[in-house]
Amino acid sequence: MSGTFSGVNTLQFTPDNKHAYAYSGVVLVGTIDTQIMEFTTTSFYLVGDLTIFLVSDTTDDIEFIVKFDDNTILETNTTHYNQYTPYQPLPIIIPPFTKVTIIGKNQGSGSKNVGMNFTGKAGMAQRVGNLDE
Repeated sequence: MSGTFSGVNTLQFTPDNKHAYAYSGVVLVGTIDTQIMEFTTTSFYLVGDLTIFLVSDTTDDIEFIVKFDDNTILETNTTHYNQYTPYQPLPIIIPPFTKVTIIGKNQGSGSKNVGMNFTGKAGMAQRVGNLDE
């Protein structure tokens, strides 16, 4: 499962394959949907946290949308960044063979620098059936 870091939208693993991580980097998000991060799992599942970060000091609310295979599973908004930081991580379990897409949208005007990080533990499904076969 381990790989080499080849971009901000690449899911990476520690050398022992026990932990996974993805960092969006700083993304300029405007008033239209903007992809912040995207990655796909294969035969493993992930148990971890998504952490929002905002670079710009703003009173604009930023909407974050998390999709699994193009289905929205989570929407959350920041509230006046200059009065409420840091944000609590969002716990999440990501199933095997799932495309994860994270989108941001500024609910105010203009564009703001935002991002999201994912860190978690990787696991494999247990074998099902009679072990004596």
